[in-house]
Amino acid sequence: METQKIKPSARPDNKPLPTDGSEISVRLATESDSLAWDTYLSESEFSTIAHRWGWSKVLASSFGVKPFYIITEQNGVIVGILPTALMKSILFGKFLISLPWLDYGGPIANDHGIVRRLVDSAIMTANENDCSFLEMRAVRHRLSDLTEKANKVEFRLDLRCGEESLWKSFDSNVRNQVRKAEKNGLSVKFGAKELLDSFYAVFSLNMRDLGTPVWPKKLFAEIFRNFPNETEIAIVSHQNKCIAAALLLHYRNYSIVPSASADRRFLKFCPNNILYWEIIKHCLSRGSIVFDFGRSSEGAGTYHFKKQWVKNPQGQIWQYKLLKRNSLPELNPSNPKYKLAINIWRKLPLPLANFLGPKIVTKLP
Repeated sequence: METQKIKPSARPDNKPLPTDGSEISVRLATESDSLAWDTYLSESEFSTIAHRWGWSKVLASSFGVKPFYIITEQNGVIVGILPTALMKSILFGKFLISLPWLDYGGPIANDHGIVRRLVDSAIMTANENDCSFLEMRAVRHRLSDLTEKANKVEFRLDLRCGEESLWKSFDSNVRNQVRKAEKNGLSVKFGAKELLDSFYAVFSLNMRDLGTPVWPKKLFAEIFRNFPNETEIAIVSHQNKCIAAALLLHYRNYSIVPSASADRRFLKFCPNNILYWEIIKHCLSRGSIVFDFGRSSEGAGTYHFKKQWVKNPQGQIWQYKLLKRNSLPELNPSNPKYKLAINIWRKLPLPLANFLGPKIVTKLP
């Protein structure tokens, strides 16, 4: 597969290693390293919310995967980290992912040489567990000898210009649809776990309508359990009925919506537009300076929707080490091989789709 020429959002940090003769060690992290792990991330300009230690618990509990969190140390101090998770599937085999479900992954390190050590350790782990490939998403530090995929982009909105300037910067169609939603009497409410049932009802319905197996509800419950102060839900209501909803995560001065959906029967009221505009204003009020709409594949429907808000999305580079295959994995809804399965899934009764979906999707990278 030919790599598209998209400029990545971050380049490797090539600062030299200290030359004091001290050795660098590489090992698997344990729960006792969790505080030092997150402290290291808080001091790195390349860290993302996906790299936080809590995701090892979220993914293990809701996906049933085995986390392999790798750290490098120098004189007992962490100088690099790489979170990965081992996934198993009867149909697709085994793979090591950094990280499943999340938009970001890959190594975070003080030095490009440390990146090499971290990735080599992950490759060794993948080989030891009979994996067909190692996948690292939206990497911040790239290695030139790995296979790359560059068909994903991230939509990050700089909030520092303020509400008025942001509003004027949006596509006129966005502004018109926000006004239309307001005229239709739509309202937006923010809350926490008490809104999870409303969120999941809309989310699971939309996923079924898209022909995609839904994530387990337990995933979102575990996110609230492990990140209670950083997680919110926003819901859009029409005549006291929830017609759209989004999961919102905060990290430092950054906010992201990893999952959002709307009931297609109410799209004429423009719920998605007022949902995102109210979320943006909410993020401004909490002091966020970056709002991330989440990743999309180029040309997808979500790509065109998000580009109305962010005119210049940044390319993501996903890197792979192919171990037992010669081509990049394409386990996504746009693959023509899955067209029939998608059409069948769309016709399933919602309770059946919600029962089967988590059993399937938690086994896919």
